[in-house]
Amino acid sequence: MTSKLEKLTQDLIECDKLARAESDQVTDAGTCNLDAVFLRLPRMQESKVLAAINAAGMWCNGKRKWLGNGYFLHANHGGQANKRDKYVTVMRKEMMGRGYDVVDFRMMD
Repeated sequence: MTSKLEKLTQDLIECDKLARAESDQVTDAGTCNLDAVFLRLPRMQESKVLAAINAAGMWCNGKRKWLGNGYFLHANHGGQANKRDKYVTVMRKEMMGRGYDVVDFRMMD
């Protein structure tokens, strides 16, 4: 039986792969941005969530308060404009489709 944290890690790996593939199809032009996916996981221990995110090969700076408590998942590939925008759009859609409470965070640099 898979734990919630193991499922989170696996879902992050799969969603990241899909988001990267889609964003690789986009020319990285446009406004540089700090876009991210904000993931809310109530009642889950922060250190364990961060370990799951890290195990998925992603980076997160810790739990933050924005529209509640949650985790900013940043695109960790070479894009900084349209590629990042596409990555966040696909990542949010895929995570939401798997039942996670996620929203887009959009901010121009």
